[in-house]
Amino acid sequence: MSRNLVSMLVLVCGLGLLTSGCAIPGLKEANQRLKEQNDRLVSENNRLEQELAAGNSSSIPDLPGEQNNPGGGDAADLLIPGENSIGSNVKVERTPEGIRMTIPHRVFFAPGRTELSGTGKGVLKKIAGVLNGGEYSENTVRVEGHTDDVPVNKVRDRYPTNWELSTARACSVVRYLVSSGGVAKGRIYPAGFADTKPVAGGKSIDSRQKNRRVEITILNQGA
Repeated sequence: MSRNLVSMLVLVCGLGLLTSGCAIPGLKEANQRLKEQNDRLVSENNRLEQELAAGNSSSIPDLPGEQNNPGGGDAADLLIPGENSIGSNVKVERTPEGIRMTIPHRVFFAPGRTELSGTGKGVLKKIAGVLNGGEYSENTVRVEGHTDDVPVNKVRDRYPTNWELSTARACSVVRYLVSSGGVAKGRIYPAGFADTKPVAGGKSIDSRQKNRRVEITILNQGA
């Protein structure tokens, strides 16, 4: 290898080392600036998320009756004090007869049974507060039991037909509202309708579940 070529290689290597050596401090400075910018962006993002969370919690209030009346209508301004606290299983609606609260039978009763469940008693305590308070404390209350169209084969010795079963369930609700809820027995009465007033047609499981229910109606004065 010639002396000139060796000299050129030494010069190139030396320049490369000088260049890389000069670039290292520059890269460190650029990296530091990028890190500082990233930290500022992360901090700003956290602040915006906190503001958004606070804004959502304060600007979207609970709507009275919304849980109990997912279909809308005028039940949201139904007048019932604390209706939203009765429970999401209770559907509240205004009818020509008065204010009707519909509760699926599973909230109150096991299949083929008429003994109230613990959950059902808790719901009835809240309903009793509605019946005894406000402007409805004098209104007559009707409690209806409704079944599906399946015959009561397993409990036929106690309830020959769905008429007896639906009426017995309505009576259980009335007894509890009177004995534990403090509702005056002179203003409340039971009624059993068996499967004669379905709210859903067909023979599907879903339809039959909808038809098995208890309806508590605060009747209009004079009704």
